Amino acid sequence: EEENENLPKKRQQPERKTEKQRRKEKEEKEKAGVRSRSRLAARRLQGLFQLRSLRRALLLRDLELQRRRILREQRRKQQETEPRRLGRLRYEDLGPEVQLSEDLPESLRSLRPEGNVLRDRFKSLQRRNMIEPRERAKFKRRYRVKYVEKRSFREVT
Repeated sequence: EEENENLPKKRQQPERKTEKQRRKEKEEKEKAGVRSRSRLAARRLQGLFQLRSLRRALLLRDLELQRRRILREQRRKQQETEPRRLGRLRYEDLGPEVQLSEDLPESLRSLRPEGNVLRDRFKSLQRRNMIEPRERAKFKRRYRVKYVEKRSFREVT
């Protein structure tokens, strides 16, 4: 038994087929071909029935694409009129400065003009993309404030 395991196994030759076996294989092959052809024909027929629904789906898709295109065009036109984004922040328009009706004086002669010319110039420069919109810089001390008690104060308490 051990000697048989070490020897290379001989490949068994397939037995020769009889005429009957060959004929049967050929018939099976033909049947499979006929089946696949009929399946393909049925699928094509189904495709004809699906044409209407496919056409409707394509039409809906085209309408959606057209709607998106119009939206994109409108958004692009809107962005052309707005100032570009230069810095971290976006430009925000302050709007007109007006007084409330209860704050208005009796006569229009005593009406004082609202607004700040310097701020208006600054905002105009921001709107025209000449300077970036920014927050006011916070004042920072370079050193810590030292608190010193004077002698006169110390004597009182």
